[in-house]
Amino acid sequence: MLLIVIFSYNRAMQLDFLIKSILRRFIDIEYNIIVLYHASQDHKIGYERLIENYYSFQKIAFVERRPRMFNIISYYKTFCCIKNVKRYFKYSYFKNKASDNFKELLESLLEKSNCEFVMFSTDDGFFYRDVKISSEIFSMIRSNPFQTSYRLYVGENLLGFPDYVKLGRNKDYYYWNYYENENKPLNHWTFPFAVDGTIYYTKSIKDFIQRVPYHNPVTLEAYVVEYIIELRKLRLGLSPRKSCLICTKLNRVSTCSNNPTINIDPDFLNSKYLDGYVLELQILDTVDNANVVPNKVFLTKDGHKHLIYEIDEYGKIVQGALGPEGTKFYV
Repeated sequence: MLLIVIFSYNRAMQLDFLIKSILRRFIDIEYNIIVLYHASQDHKIGYERLIENYYSFQKIAFVERRPRMFNIISYYKTFCCIKNVKRYFKYSYFKNKASDNFKELLESLLEKSNCEFVMFSTDDGFFYRDVKISSEIFSMIRSNPFQTSYRLYVGENLLGFPDYVKLGRNKDYYYWNYYENENKPLNHWTFPFAVDGTIYYTKSIKDFIQRVPYHNPVTLEAYVVEYIIELRKLRLGLSPRKSCLICTKLNRVSTCSNNPTINIDPDFLNSKYLDGYVLELQILDTVDNANVVPNKVFLTKDGHKHLIYEIDEYGKIVQGALGPEGTKFYV
């Protein structure tokens, strides 16, 4: 079984759009969904509304992040490395009074889960194509769990698709070595760990993340990928022939990244969600990027569709900045 862990902050409407895409697109795959969320002010009401709407879905659970300064249990393996101790005391966000139990909570969920495989996801994406994963893919991850993963947001349709990526035995998947071209600019095929749409063996990824300090999804990805590259782990990458997941650049809620977006106000979307509206996006028929600025953004209610955004010159500039290289920014 696959555990899908979704990270969400102040995006109830976008989270709803992602969950609906999972329910629609995951074909013949047993899975559970756990949403790890936190919210501020009126956004809490948005999540309460969302949770109520999915109350009858037994395979979907919502877990709220709670304030917590420090828990030695969650950092036990992390502090076995002197570099991690120095990093913890160097960066203020690890000791901030507003810190919560994200690390402890995530690792506890993985420890308690009976799902053999896990996939992380962020609330600004959605699955635009059906997801069908053969038993061969799961067997390959199972047989080499510290070196193998399956990435759903890449495929032959993306710009920058490398020539060293090879077709699998049944020609229904691709495979590559993440370290084969590591001296080239960073891209989706040289970045061996991501918090979006990549399937791992649960016990293996839990072992990795327990050894790294992090306090939110951005630092989780940044520090875990550094650790994995140092150890040369997750060497074998797998993917479908065509990508299934895209990240929509509607807005940014984290202060830990500076990824460009079209800046649709999360507060505005939350207020509309509380009024009964849901999100609808129009994208190009041909997807050639894992990060997409939608052509049009609609809010719908009772069969009525309201256009709130249509791609403009700024949107085209944002889309142009989201190429296969340079899509990962950290500050």
